[in-house]
Amino acid sequence: MTKIKRISTEDGKESVEIHQSKEGAYVLHKYVQKYDFEEEVYYEVRVTPDPAGLFGDADSATQEAKLLLGLE
Repeated sequence: MTKIKRISTEDGKESVEIHQSKEGAYVLHKYVQKYDFEEEVYYEVRVTPDPAGLFGDADSATQEAKLLLGLE
C-alpha cells in the first residue's frame, strides 16, 4: 500500500489517510488523537476496523474522507 494523502480536521484530532493498493484501488485508514494523562502526551491511534469501501479513484476516496471527518 502506498500512502497518497492525509486529510485532517481543523483541530487535528481526527484524520484519514488515503492509501492505494498495488491493484490500484483506494482505501481509507482513520486515526484519532488520544491524550495519556499519566505520560502527559498525545498519541495517534488507528481506528479499526477501517472505514468500509474500496474506491476506484483518488477523488472519490478524498470526498468520502472529508465526509467521514465532517468537512463536507
